[in-house]
Amino acid sequence: MTRTDIINHIINQLDAEKYLEIGVREPDGNYNLIACNYKVAVDPVPLSDGILPMTSDEFFAQNKETFDVVFIDGLHHADQVERDILNSLEILTPGGCIICHDMSPTTELMQRVPIQTNGAWTGDCWKAWVKLRSTRSDLNMCVVDTDFGVGIIQKGKQIPINIGSLELTYHNLEFNRTEWLNLITVNNFYEL
Repeated sequence: MTRTDIINHIINQLDAEKYLEIGVREPDGNYNLIACNYKVAVDPVPLSDGILPMTSDEFFAQNKETFDVVFIDGLHHADQVERDILNSLEILTPGGCIICHDMSPTTELMQRVPIQTNGAWTGDCWKAWVKLRSTRSDLNMCVVDTDFGVGIIQKGKQIPINIGSLELTYHNLEFNRTEWLNLITVNNFYEL
């Protein structure tokens, strides 16, 4: 199961009509495969027509629309991912869903910022996720254990996790991954 499968499943389940994608890169990799009537794409360096050529911060500063589903796969730095999630929450329709890619890196190297690999790079997106899991009781958050971690956020409620004095290091993520991310299987996802 890929992020595209998850997004399309959620769009279908919610009967969503409006979709926003933050960070597109290659449109044929995800954006063009999304089955939604109205789609908006944002990327500061668009590789095709029809994508708004701006950063996510610039987009959110001028946006007046709401969206049923928002997919965040932009700059893979924890501070930017946190801003993108918080801004997306402000424009989410009631019952809507935010989906975040790259929340569960499989190696320490792939999550380093700045990028230090020629292979898959998730950045430290997971740190924004853990911060919100530990501070926000008004959200319902889980990460599907596929495609480097596909995070799902809806407004709702959760019991914030207690990370205590643990630092947000990859070593600590390895030992606390299931709890910190609220990691679920693909089968669990279909049961949501």
